This record gives sequence, C-alpha cells and structure tokens, in this order.
Amino acid sequence: MQNEYDDAKHLLTEAKTQFQSIGDQLGSAQCLQGLGDISMMQNEYNDAKYLLTKAKTQFESIGDQLGSAHCLQGLGNISMMQNEYDDAKQLLTKAKTQFESIGDQLGSTQSLRNLGDISGMQNQYDDAKYLLTEAKTQFESIGERLGPAQCLQSLGNISSMQNKYDDAKYLLTEAKTQFESIGERLGPAQCLRGLGDISSMQHKYDDARYLLTEAKTQFELLGVRLGSAQCLQRLGDISRILHECDGKQLLTEAKTQFESIGDQLGSAQCLRSLGDISRVQNQYDEAKYLLTEAKTRFESIGERLGPAQCLRSLGDISSMQNKYDDARYFLTVAQTQSESIGDHWLGSAQCLRSLGNISRIQNKYDDAEYLLTEAKTQFESIGYQLGFAECLQSLGDTSMMQAKYDDAKKMYTEAQIQFELIGDQSGSAECLQRLDEIARMG
Repeated sequence: MQNEYDDAKHLLTEAKTQFQSIGDQLGSAQCLQGLGDISMMQNEYNDAKYLLTKAKTQFESIGDQLGSAHCLQGLGNISMMQNEYDDAKQLLTKAKTQFESIGDQLGSTQSLRNLGDISGMQNQYDDAKYLLTEAKTQFESIGERLGPAQCLQSLGNISSMQNKYDDAKYLLTEAKTQFESIGERLGPAQCLRGLGDISSMQHKYDDARYLLTEAKTQFELLGVRLGSAQCLQRLGDISRILHECDGKQLLTEAKTQFESIGDQLGSAQCLRSLGDISRVQNQYDEAKYLLTEAKTRFESIGERLGPAQCLRSLGDISSMQNKYDDARYFLTVAQTQSESIGDHWLGSAQCLRSLGNISRIQNKYDDAEYLLTEAKTQFESIGYQLGFAECLQSLGDTSMMQAKYDDAKKMYTEAQIQFELIGDQSGSAECLQRLDEIARMG
C-alpha cells in the first residue's frame, strides 16, 4: 500500500506540473487536493493541511465551490484526527453548508456523519446518535452504500463506549458485513478492532487477542500505520491487565509508532498505561513521572477523559504510599471529572472503590463498606466483572479486619469465582489464600 501511495504521489505531482505548464488551474488544484488526501491517509497531517489549504485557495480563485467544499471537509477531518474538535466542527459545518448550497447531498451527508463522530469523541452520545442516524438515512436515500456501513460502525463504537456490548457487537458485525459486501477493506479491519475492544472489556482476552491480531494484520497489509499502532496498544493493555511481562514492550513499541505519525492521543494513552505498569510494580517515582507527563499531554490536546484517569492512578499511588489526604484529593477530583464528561459509571466506580479501600485501611469500616458496595453495584450495572470482583475481595478484607469471618468467607468465595471466570489467576490466588487463612483460624 505504501508503494501505491508513492506511485500515486509521483503521478499527481507530474500531472500538476503539466497542468501548470498549460495554465489549467482546475487540474492543478485537483492534483493538489489529491496529494493532500494521500498525505492525510498516511497521517502526514502538516503536509496534508498545507496541500489542501493551497488547493482550496486555487478552487476559490476560479469559483469552484465543490472543490473548495471538499478541501474544507478534508481539513475538518484532519482537525478531528488531531483531536482539535472545535476547529473540526467549524470546518465541517462550513463544508456542509457549502455542499448544500450547490445541491451536493453526498458531501453534505458525509460532513454530517463526521460531525456525529466528533460528538461521539466528545462523549456527547445523544447528539452523536441523532447525527449518525440522520446521516445513515440520508446515505440510504441516495443509494450510497459505504456511508451507511460507516454510520453503523460509529453507532457500534458509541454503544461500546456506553457499555452496551450486545448492541455494539450487533452493529459492528453488521457494519463489517456491509463493508465486505462492497469490497471495502479498511472498514472490516476497524470493525475487527472494535469487536476486539469489546471482548477485552468483557474480559474475554483470548477472543480479544485473536480479533486484535487479525485487525493488526489487515491494517499492516493496507499500510494503515495508525490502525496497526492502536491494535498494538490494545494488545499491550491486555498484557498489562494480566500482569504479563511483554506489556511494557508492546506499549513502548506502540508509543513509538504513534509518535512517528504524530498521534499525540495514542502516545499519551501509552504513557498512561506504562505509568500504570510502573505503579503495579511499586516503581512509584517512575509511575508518577509517566502519569504526570501523560496528564499534561492529554490536557494539551483538550482530551478530558485521560487526565481523570491519570489523576485516579496518582491517587492510587498516594494511597499505596500512605499519603491518604493526597490520595483522597486526587480521587475526588478524578471522580468529579469523570462524571462531568459522561464517564459516570466506570470512572466514578473506580474512584469509589479506591476511596473505599482507603477508608478500610484507616479502619473506617462503615465508610469502607458503603463506598465499596456502591462501587460494586455500579460495576455490576455496566457488566465490568473485574471491578465487581475486586470490590467483593475488598469487602472480604473489610469483614476480615473486623473478625467477621463468615461474611469474609462469603465475599472471598464469590470474588474467587468471579476472578476465575475472567481468567485473573492472580486475583483468584489471593482469594484462595485468604480463604485458607480463615480455615486455619477455625
């Protein structure tokens, strides 16, 4: 695929030169637009912006509104991929208006779909669903087959982010089928990645690895470096969750790939995950550095979920270092931020669990039981089995510290079963160890 891009660039550059030699501004502008589109597909965003802006200027100089609108749309898509959402919305809204003014329903609908994607990225799920459903309807009304599949894919990703995994699986599988029916190759790879993410979130790690590895292979065959890096990142996160030694290597490699294509969001996410690995390995100074750096990078690109996740991890580190006032501060701020961006259930539940563990360590057992039970309920409501199991284990620890051995035994037994179901051997072993301690006390 890389060779095909290089060949296309060479041909377009040669054509542009010939058009310029005969004074054909339209042909020259179209070549610039094509070169910009290729640079965008190769994640060379600065080059793409320059080329598309230059093409747009030329189109406008000859009164070609359609060409100008396409360039605006391309520039909006680049801003979206760089997480510059306000700029992207402005550019895409302008492009949509321009397409409508010349009766181009396809261009208008494509811009509408992209605006829906932006709303999804900003956790504005109701707006995103409305825009994407409207775009899907408009695509179908003009007989366009790629657009509906892309809308289904985006709707599936939103359902996944809302922890509606059955809906997400159905939508992504349907989208994949539609992509394949029209011979589109990128869409199926993206759907495989999304399905892999769902399996990971449901702790079906073998399925997740299979799907993500397959998606990574397809991205590599297409020369899509961003998709390949994202799959590598997710495979690294699975290894991190399962405490496997290759997690750091995979995430470092993914971070390098993200940086090579200028993807700041992916790089920051890898930094955060590497910080979490250092935290689990009790390398607290390194973890603090990595998480603080990740938080700064998230904030620099206007990403709101990442900073909340970094604050939560920093709170957990402070707790492990017995700095409980600092920990409470970090976790309370993280919980507030999570709720403000629509990550109410998962982010909030994780903070509640950590706050409950601090109360338990400080022998504030009533507070601990309340917080951990609330967190457990939230985890259960969104189907997050790992969090649910960890809360059961912590409730068992709370009962154990109060010499309520029957209650502790019940909690540890249920937690051990949950850990086994999701393949967390470490959590299962810890519960079995505590059950053995209770048995020996009897």
